[in-house]
Amino acid sequence: MVRPFGKKTFTVDVRKSIVRGHELGVHPKILATQFGCSSSQIYRILKNNRDDDGVVHRHSPGRPRTTSRAMDRNILRACREDLRRTSTDIQVSVTSPNEPVPSRKTIRRRLQVAGLNG
Repeated sequence: MVRPFGKKTFTVDVRKSIVRGHELGVHPKILATQFGCSSSQIYRILKNNRDDDGVVHRHSPGRPRTTSRAMDRNILRACREDLRRTSTDIQVSVTSPNEPVPSRKTIRRRLQVAGLNG
């Protein structure tokens, strides 16, 4: 798989070794050549380490999902019981009082991901 242009992602172990190398006194430009990236990425990793008091994996940005994995399974189960059900019927049957109500479009998207179109 070809990586698109842009930042190179590092595993937590690699980021920890970059921080360890910097603590031992290795210059960030030397670390950049060792790890095959730009020195600005090394500086960013070191800055995040300083801010977070340790190397952590940051979650990617974006809106949180409205449905949980359990609700996704219930949506698929409701559809497979009767393939002619509409998304509105599935919405009524799946909704529970302690979880947010997924929209009909969200239900259709979950079914499309599972390969159930129409």
